[in-house]
Amino acid sequence: MEPVFSAGDLLFYTRHAPDGVPDDVIGHRCVVEDEDGMGWVKQVKPGDEPGLFHLISLNPGATTMWNKRLKWAARVRLAWPAELAKKL
Repeated sequence: MEPVFSAGDLLFYTRHAPDGVPDDVIGHRCVVEDEDGMGWVKQVKPGDEPGLFHLISLNPGATTMWNKRLKWAARVRLAWPAELAKKL
């Protein structure tokens, strides 16, 4: 997630359905769950085949995940830095 988001940051997202990848997530920073049950915060791009997606890391030093099948994806709507979240 670094350098865009840091450990302890609160990410707010909205899912309108329990499963699926809506068209409006493509090209955006998202919270996703892959077919193995792993959660990620990545930019979602279309994959090489229908139903597959490239997960672009927000950390330039991390590896892009190519052609991943996702259970669901939701756009990050709001991010609060950890230091602000601790004051709540």
